[in-house]
Amino acid sequence: MKKFMSVLILFFCVLIPQLCSSQSRGMILGDILWEIVVPNNPGTTIQDKQIRSIKQIPDLNGDNVNEVAVATGNYWTICLNGINGNELWKFSTHFGSINTGSVEWEEAMTIADVNNDGIYDVVIGCAGGNEMVYALNGLNGSRLWSYGDSIITNDGDIEAISIRYDFNGDGIKDPLVSTSGVTNGGRHALICLNAVNGQEIFYRVQPEPFTDDVVATESGGAIGVNNNGAPYTVRGFNASGNTTWNYNAPGNTWSLKEIPDVSSDGIKDIVGLCGFTGAVFAITGNAGTQVWSQSLGSSNNGKITLLDDADGNGFIDISLSAPQVAYRLDSKTGNILWSNPLSSSYLRGIDNISDVTGDTIDDLVVATQVPARLLVLNGINGNILFEHFFGSTLNQRGDRAAVLNDIDTNGVNEFLGGNREGKVICFYGGNGTITSVNSGTEMPHKFALHQNYPNPFNPVTVISYQLAVNSFVKLIIYDALGKEVATLVNEKKSVEGRPRTYHVEFDARQVSRQGSGLASGVYFYRLEVEDLSTSSGQAFVETKRMILIK
Repeated sequence: MKKFMSVLILFFCVLIPQLCSSQSRGMILGDILWEIVVPNNPGTTIQDKQIRSIKQIPDLNGDNVNEVAVATGNYWTICLNGINGNELWKFSTHFGSINTGSVEWEEAMTIADVNNDGIYDVVIGCAGGNEMVYALNGLNGSRLWSYGDSIITNDGDIEAISIRYDFNGDGIKDPLVSTSGVTNGGRHALICLNAVNGQEIFYRVQPEPFTDDVVATESGGAIGVNNNGAPYTVRGFNASGNTTWNYNAPGNTWSLKEIPDVSSDGIKDIVGLCGFTGAVFAITGNAGTQVWSQSLGSSNNGKITLLDDADGNGFIDISLSAPQVAYRLDSKTGNILWSNPLSSSYLRGIDNISDVTGDTIDDLVVATQVPARLLVLNGINGNILFEHFFGSTLNQRGDRAAVLNDIDTNGVNEFLGGNREGKVICFYGGNGTITSVNSGTEMPHKFALHQNYPNPFNPVTVISYQLAVNSFVKLIIYDALGKEVATLVNEKKSVEGRPRTYHVEFDARQVSRQGSGLASGVYFYRLEVEDLSTSSGQAFVETKRMILIK
């Protein structure tokens, strides 16, 4: 037995040196802090666990760390402890065969202190057969108030909620709500609600049958409307909800954001994102006059996120999910500061995670559809700093990305990713220094081995690794005793001039062990990389642990 333990310890310390020195290694960008899977909703057989929206909410339990609010396709709104992902409370919008529906849109969940008690609350708007707005107590998820008719099922989906300004003069910011109906019946209206009790401040029916995003501004606000096709309009309104201007938009308006003045008239302006051509525009906030317009190509539903001023011209920058390419744009001119195609289909989530590189420029976290990934991009040039691979199928697509304010008080924010199958993962934002990041056009010299996904797995998992230069690569699976059980890669790999990530599928059934594949247990995968661009030999070695459960 002693000999066996000696061999096992030797295996861990020789084959897996980072496990024996984890304390000296410390945490690095992208380490997983916690991970949850959305629970089943016992009220329904429809367990669509897609993450529809993720937002951080200021500290609720007194530990000085922000919490996380999540809206899902199986009718949950869940509040998670920001430190460990433990559930603080959950609220179901499945009330039976009539009054049932989930939050459908990312901006139909927002965070605000609606009763002015110093505790932030969660306000959601639903679709389907439950087209209501709910204000939920941030402390326990209890209903503070609700707005809508629980019997009528065609009142119009809640497309968006914006809580940024006080409309009734009581000193509390009030919700603006976009409700999208149908041609015959339904609300298709702009509604402003009293934040304290949910009563109507104003209700303005829109002539068009469908509404899109809504944003509150210092001039009143703006809402996107359409006729299930052209013409598409962004409609401005004053603090009473009365129309003040119309802008002929390039498409249905998926996202509207108020930005600092770019038109030099002394009034804050608006940027918008339209659908399927990826049209982005800036208009004046008080008149809807176009400042600039830009087309970014094929796109899906998405949102705009605001960034700092990377090019130093005195105006903030913007980025956005929806296109198939990541962009950073100047809000003054609409000019593209950088772009990165990411070798993916649509970007489905995005957020500003502030500076994780220590270069003083805001960086980005992005969720992509296929491959199903969560990425951190350098705000200076769009280079990939970190990649997490959710899986190999569309059903595992990355859906949402969000920021979580600094957990360990080191000055760098953490970040969150949510995917189609209901995973929410919190990642460490790093320590502000990433030696592999270079500005300009230089290529970061970086190798990485990522955690397999899923883990635990049965029987198939995907292992991802990143190369910065042409390399000879070995990727080998070992059992808990250090015996080699499979060689997945043993060949030269080319990166074609830029960092590249490879994905390798491992099927435990295909490893012959008495004809039944591998047994349940702990296994290890080891990446050995020889840099072929130099004569220095081995450049990178790392081993990670995975678990097979049958």
